[in-house]
Amino acid sequence: MLFYILILFGLYGWVEFEALIFIGSEIGGLASFLGIFVTAFIGMGLLRSQGRAVLAKWQANLTRGEVETASLASGLSLLVGALLMLLPGYVTDAMGILCFIPGLRFLIGRALLTRFQLVNAQNIFGNRFTSGFNTASDRYDNTANSNDRETSSRPKNLDGDIIEGDFEKKD
Repeated sequence: MLFYILILFGLYGWVEFEALIFIGSEIGGLASFLGIFVTAFIGMGLLRSQGRAVLAKWQANLTRGEVETASLASGLSLLVGALLMLLPGYVTDAMGILCFIPGLRFLIGRALLTRFQLVNAQNIFGNRFTSGFNTASDRYDNTANSNDRETSSRPKNLDGDIIEGDFEKKD
């Protein structure tokens, strides 16, 4: 695994270096070098402005008792886009800008959430969780019979349950 990471890191450096040389030959070395810093500031500005809107929408949903994955996906995509724009280089800046485009923002965030399987939080939140997209667990739930779905989607009430056990302290 470490070998693959080293190969990817080397490829990243090579691609960024080639892009810097190409852009530097077109617009000049100093302008190319300053462009890297300007894009970092642009990324932070975009994160600040668009992040507020996504955060406000997410907070409004939380006050209603819902957790919407669409705003979570958008927020994750904004965060990844800002991190990509902070990395030096024009290729990562281009990928970071793609994360800020509203239509692509949801798709990229959804792909990231699905990849890291953070969408399975639906099992934690029960019926209050509203999903903006289907996951493998949603497809599984649709194939189950209706009685199983009603009992599995209901949050479990643990009020009054007592769990007993013995323990010993070891130093």
